[in-house]
This record gives sequence, structure tokens and C-alpha cells, in this order.
Amino acid sequence: MNILLICKRHYTNKDLIREKFGRLYHFPHYWHAAGHAVTVIAADYLSFHNSVHDIDGMICHSLGFPSLLADFLMRVRGIARNTRPDIVIASGDSHIGYIGLRLARKSGVPFVFDLYHHYADFGSNRIPGMKSMYYRALQDADLVVCDSLPLQHKVAPRARRTMIAAQGTDPAQFRSLDKATCRQQLALDPDATYIGYTGALDSRFDYDCLTSAMESIIDRGRPLRLLVAGPNIARYDLDRDYIDYLGTLPQERIPQVINACDVMCIPYRNTELASTCNPCKLSEYIYCGLPLVASSISNITQYLPVSAERCYTPGEPAALAAAIVRQLDDPLPEPPDSSLTWQAIGQHYLDALSGLGNPASG
Repeated sequence: MNILLICKRHYTNKDLIREKFGRLYHFPHYWHAAGHAVTVIAADYLSFHNSVHDIDGMICHSLGFPSLLADFLMRVRGIARNTRPDIVIASGDSHIGYIGLRLARKSGVPFVFDLYHHYADFGSNRIPGMKSMYYRALQDADLVVCDSLPLQHKVAPRARRTMIAAQGTDPAQFRSLDKATCRQQLALDPDATYIGYTGALDSRFDYDCLTSAMESIIDRGRPLRLLVAGPNIARYDLDRDYIDYLGTLPQERIPQVINACDVMCIPYRNTELASTCNPCKLSEYIYCGLPLVASSISNITQYLPVSAERCYTPGEPAALAAAIVRQLDDPLPEPPDSSLTWQAIGQHYLDALSGLGNPASG
């Protein structure tokens, strides 16, 4: 099978090409390893330049999106003519989905719209026409792939056919490491108790709830430190004396951060964007063997059969504080589940792609 994937080069503040991060790298990488021809077109919003990269045998065309849109579309069509895909997949935002749909119809092949969020909730969809493109791509796609059950439920009324391919993890990278060694590598206090968070500090991140919970525990005489790694998109105050902020680190160093901690947190608000999310960090924390505390948003509790009772209602600092203390005093890490790996999910996804017949009209 000849697969053409159109996506964004930068995904959750990670560079798909440089850091080999997330579903936009791991799924096509698995399909290529399984013997299929895979070509990636990555729209680079931060550059005017075009380049071609070999990523573990996959050909990736990085196309500068800020340049003339007509030039971008012309190059996309040219790549499609040269590669003659059997299927077109698009992921990343509403307009990328629409471009993928039109390209697939012009090529006479099935179109798959891959969603890792409800793209209509993205800030970019305030631009006139964006939501119309999103819903047209949903409606006409031969298959809509969602990363969570709540997202599938949300888009199913508009789609012909849906399935779930959740966010996964790479066990070769995310695994249990020696805590003392990780703390030494990160120049951390070897004796402190660390509560950790990795990833973007954006509108989903409940800074007020987490800091209130931390301070209530500290005020009761239990010293804690908060270890954070990720871009501070929302510009939260990270200068508090109990916060160690490491900034944005390369993907390969994130397992060090996780394994340096005692408990990991996913303190998300119950926003529109968070209500359907399936964060990569969830399976990463599990595979590193760390006990975790998460807010009860989306379907996160379904991935925590051992510690679901230690999730908390979003926006309740007292409940978050109690959950953190419970995980410190009586840790309940989740056992690694092979169904959460990119390999297992990638094969499930590939089976669905192989089963697509002739493209629907539209």
C-alpha cells in the first residue's frame, strides 16, 4: 500500500522531523516498517523554505506554509502525482483535512481524516471558513480516526465511519529508569519529593488548582517540589520557590524527568479541548512505572484500572491534594499495557486502512 500523510510539522510544540514525536511520526514509521510505502508532507508554519528529509526510510517533504498558499497546494499536488498514493491521510487542523480530502478525491483514492483533537475547538478555527472546511472533511471522509472515545462520540453524527486509534508510547524510550541517576543528570535535589508534569503549559493546564494543592500540602508540613518540563505557552508564574522549571527539553530527555519524580500529575481543566483529549503523557507515565494523579476528564480513568479512584474532579484543589498524598503514601502505579504501544495501535490502524474499499463520492 502506498500511503500519503499530510500533517503539520510542529505538533504540540514538538518538531515531527527533528524529534520523532507523537502519532504523526510513530504511525507512519510503523507502517513503513511493516513494508508499506509512506510519504509525509509536513506543513511548516514557522518557515518559508521547502526541504526533503529521510526519516528512518520515510520520505518527508517539509513545505513552508507562510509562503503563497497556491505554491503550497501546487507542490502537494506534484508530490501526489509522483507518488501515486493508494490512500490519503490528513491530520493537524481543519484546513489540512480539507486539503487532504480534495487531494484524495482528485487522485480517486480513499480519504482518512485523523483527529487528535476536535479541531473546531482550535483557536485557528476562529478564522472564517475554517470550521466549514473541518465539517466538510468530517462529512466526506471515508474514515475518521479519533484518538479518544469522547472524541469519537462527538464527531460520529457527522461522519460516515469512525474508529479509535489512541495516543501511544514507545517502550524502548519510555521505561523505568534509576531515580537517583535521573536526578543527578538533571541537577536536582537527591532527597526531595518531586511531583512532576511534562508537556505544554497551555489553557488545559490547571495552574491554579495544582499550585493551590501543592501549597496546601506544603503548609501542612510536608515539603514538596514541583518539577515541570515543557513550553510555558500560557505564561504562568513559575518562579515560586517550590517549582523547578526545566523549560522545553528534547523528547529524549523527557523519560529522565518522569523517572526523577515520585508522582506524576495530569492536572487538566474541564475545557472543550480537554474534554475529548487523550494525552501522550498518560501512557508515557504508565510505562515509566510512576504513580499518577489525573483529573477526571475525557476517558482517562478507563486507562487507570488500578488507580482510577485516585483521579479527582477538575478544579478542586483539596481533592487533588488528597490524591497526591495518597499516591505518595501508598503508591499505585499502573502496570504497562501492551495495547498502549504505538506498535499495537499502529497495527490496528493499518488493518483499518487495508480494509478501505473504493472512495465515497463527495
